[in-house]
Amino acid sequence: MFHTLDTFDTEFSADSVEWCPINSFKNIFVCGTYQLIKDEQLTPNSSLSSKRLGRIYMFQVVENGRLKLLQKLDVPAVLDIKWAHVICQNKILLGVVNSLGYLQIYHLRDNNGQKNLELLIQERVADEDEILALSLDWCTGRLMTNNALSSKIVVSDSRGFISLFELNDNVLNQINSWNAHEFEAWIAAFDYWNTNVIYSGGDDCKFQCFDVRIGTHAIASNRVHGAGVTSIHSNVTREFLLSSGSYDEMLRLWDTRNFKQPISEINLGGGIWRLKWDPFLQRYLLAACMYGGFRIIDCKKVETPSVIGEYREHESISYGCDWSFLNNEEITEQLLKTKMQNVALTSTCSFYDHVLKISALYLEDN
Repeated sequence: MFHTLDTFDTEFSADSVEWCPINSFKNIFVCGTYQLIKDEQLTPNSSLSSKRLGRIYMFQVVENGRLKLLQKLDVPAVLDIKWAHVICQNKILLGVVNSLGYLQIYHLRDNNGQKNLELLIQERVADEDEILALSLDWCTGRLMTNNALSSKIVVSDSRGFISLFELNDNVLNQINSWNAHEFEAWIAAFDYWNTNVIYSGGDDCKFQCFDVRIGTHAIASNRVHGAGVTSIHSNVTREFLLSSGSYDEMLRLWDTRNFKQPISEINLGGGIWRLKWDPFLQRYLLAACMYGGFRIIDCKKVETPSVIGEYREHESISYGCDWSFLNNEEITEQLLKTKMQNVALTSTCSFYDHVLKISALYLEDN
């Protein structure tokens, strides 16, 4: 089902990959890295923050699925990285959260074919030191507008806080921030059908739902997960469908109108760090299962999801994964120079072996 097309050594430990969803740039993706530098490698004058280093790599996929490195940025360690789903204020934007507690917004520029990321603006989630910003999500997930005038971004952090930012005219303002979890808030995500609703998951095993119009108290909460809640992704074509993943190895599918019990559960054989709905049918989930490799789950029947493929070409913790927004024709005829149906491109990355891979994924038509 998976066929590896190219491999890249990221040098630092790789933890996140994201494909650009914007037309004319769908052959571009980024990879974020996180390297913990041991004490003996630091000089006596090194600050504590310099223990966590990172890079952002930007790639273009070219003929035969090969990777072309466009840019390498040295940055604080990257915890999560996501593109805005639509053009915002005439800009293609990338959000990054890092080990210094910053939300950074980068602008993808294209100068006569020369593509590069430039830092547009950044804000810290809090004034306290040693706070890690852990995840982010944009409210633009349903692709309902061609050029959003303002965008909201939600960020979770290592204190257990959730922070809501608004980007408007190149100004990034923190609208609100609240204590949602007793330990690390691993994930925060918008309901793409109602972006007043935010879901969060934490190391306290809580899975929570907030409505920002009402306040900062959870309107729904449960402890169904047997360990920390690490991934949440809203489905953009099925209104009430939500996926969640946990260190307890269970993928859960939810009807958001019933927060007490999931629709279904399936054990993926590894702690789940990331879940991504496929960008076309929104039927398949790509899961990074940490010590269990990567999985493809068919969720056509939400009551009985099934694992239909696995990818075990990585030799370390499976952390980052994403689907390309290139369609079947763009992949097969323009890149792979072949005629096939139901082909998708995926990127995956793993931690200690610092490996990034791009693969063609062949999905059965049923």
